[in-house]
Amino acid sequence: MKPIKGKACRRFRKSAKTRRVTQRKPSLAPVCRLCLQEPGDPEKLGEFLQKDNLSVHYFCLICFVCKKKGAAINCQKDHCVRNFHLPCGQERGCLSQFFGEYKSFCEKHRPTQDIQRGNVGEESCVLCCEDLSQASVENIQSPCCSQTLYHRKCIQKYAHTSAKHFFKCPQCNNREEFPQEMLRMGIHIPDRDAAWELEPGAFSELYQRYQHCDAPICLYEQGRDNFEDEGRWSLVLCATCGSRGTHRDCSFLRSNSKKWECEECAPSPEGSDYLPENSGGIPRRSTFYSGGS
Repeated sequence: MKPIKGKACRRFRKSAKTRRVTQRKPSLAPVCRLCLQEPGDPEKLGEFLQKDNLSVHYFCLICFVCKKKGAAINCQKDHCVRNFHLPCGQERGCLSQFFGEYKSFCEKHRPTQDIQRGNVGEESCVLCCEDLSQASVENIQSPCCSQTLYHRKCIQKYAHTSAKHFFKCPQCNNREEFPQEMLRMGIHIPDRDAAWELEPGAFSELYQRYQHCDAPICLYEQGRDNFEDEGRWSLVLCATCGSRGTHRDCSFLRSNSKKWECEECAPSPEGSDYLPENSGGIPRRSTFYSGGS
C-alpha cells in the first residue's frame, strides 16, 4: 500500500478531524432545534416534544413562516421583516396567536387593547390579587367585564390549567367573547381536558362502593363497617344518591326488597312500615323509607 503524501495527506487529516467533530457526544441536556433553548416553562413555551434525536418546543413547532435558520417566527405585518425566536419575542413584547393561521407579531405591530391608564395603578389582578404591572403589554383587559384587568401570566396559567372545556371569564363566566379575546391577545388555550382531570387516579373514589351502615341504630354485632354478601346483614345502598347505606335488618327491609332510599332522598318525611325477617309477622316503623318491597 502506497503512503499518502502532500495534498492527499492534508485532505485525509481534515476529513478525519471532521469525523471526530461530528462524532462527539451530544449535550446531556436536550435543546429545542428551532430556538436552541432548553425545555423551560411549558406554560410559556409549550410541551417539550422529543422523537429520536429531535427535540422541539410545541409553540416553536407551529410557527407561521420560517425565514431563517434558528429564527422560526417572523412578524406578519406587511413589509415588516423582523424575525425572532419565540422565547426572545416574549421577552421583548412580541405576540404569537395560537388559533387560525397562528400569526405572530413584533412588539410594534402586535394587537392592542384600549386600557385606561388610570385603572392600572388603582386595581389589582383578580386572579392573584397583586398590583397590576405598569407595562401595558403585561396586562389584559376582560372584554365582557371591561373594568377588570389581569396579569398576562395569570391568565395564561389559568388557561393552561382549565384548558378549552373549562376556560371562561372568572368574573361573569362568559364562555364566548372572553375566550375569543384571550386568543386574539396571544393566550394559548390547550384543546384537552382540564389539568385536574388528567392527574393519576383523579376519579378513583368514584369506583369505590360505599360500605357503611347509616341506620340510626346498627344491629349488626360486627359493626357498621362490616356486612355480608347476602341475607339479613347484606348492605343496601340508597337508590337515589348511592352515598348512604343500611343493613337489611337495621332498617327492617324485607328479604326481597330491592329499593331503599335514605332520609335525605326519601320523598316523604314520614316513615313506612316494613316486615323484618325475624319479626314474626309484626310490622315495625323505621326512620328510613323504602320505595318498594
